[in-house]
Amino acid sequence: MTTKMDFQHFAPHIDKIPKVTPRQIASTALWNVCLCRLSGDNFSISTWMAIGATLQGLLVLFARPTFAIAPAALVLLYRFSHTMLMHYGFIRNTQMEDVIMGKYTVQIPDKDGKPPSEPSETGMAVIMLGMRNNSALGMFGSGALDASLKFQAMLKDLENDPDSGFLGMCGYRAANERPTANGFMSVLYFRSVEDINRFAHAPLHREVWDWFVELSKTHKHLSIMHEVYSAPKKNWENIFINYHLTGIGKILKPVILNGKEYTPIANAQRGPLSTHKGRTGNSRSGADEKEYLIDVEE
Repeated sequence: MTTKMDFQHFAPHIDKIPKVTPRQIASTALWNVCLCRLSGDNFSISTWMAIGATLQGLLVLFARPTFAIAPAALVLLYRFSHTMLMHYGFIRNTQMEDVIMGKYTVQIPDKDGKPPSEPSETGMAVIMLGMRNNSALGMFGSGALDASLKFQAMLKDLENDPDSGFLGMCGYRAANERPTANGFMSVLYFRSVEDINRFAHAPLHREVWDWFVELSKTHKHLSIMHEVYSAPKKNWENIFINYHLTGIGKILKPVILNGKEYTPIANAQRGPLSTHKGRTGNSRSGADEKEYLIDVEE
């Protein structure tokens, strides 16, 4: 059976969430990874412990004991007190930034921003792009920064093409597969696998691919991969509970209601969208599947 639904009830205050483009996401990832977190992820914990022990030993050697212990003690005191103040509600919990309270699901509008009348009304496709730097120098190894900049250029090209079928992207860091987190994954969402094929054969992608083929001859420490998945309509769904926008929640295409643009997330507290079968449009009422109810903050 086909499940009909009402998309008038979107998550509260969603219009207050700042819009972030894929280029901004990629730029933030580049800054965090290649500059801010580069050193932290580039070496194992034992290496950092050895560096810290050496620095502490030098302080003990050249400074009075009081001054030697003070830096580490002050940092620990600050972090402990800051955590406790957040935990007990005296200061804002920064971990809750951009979290949308309640239960919601992302549904894809059409090209004109019209909200769908049924769950998973259209098909979609996903390409997962991975890159890792296996240089002994980690992310300090050559080639990684150039590859990241070229990736940003391809994202810009997708964003600027209204017919690309590109919906948006999110990025992740591979933190647990290897001793150091020098691997990165970008998940790009498209309307169809045909859109992905057009992207793959576009002039800029062809240019970047030819560049990487030549680069890989002298930079064998650079690794790339991709996976592509295509989901027909009524064969995909998602659910978020008290979660910030991530994954498919990062899609750019807004839904237009009463002339105003919104991020296309729908309240999934009750009704068809509250169950797996309902979100795939396979059950009119979802009566044969238990609803997991979560109160939504207004």
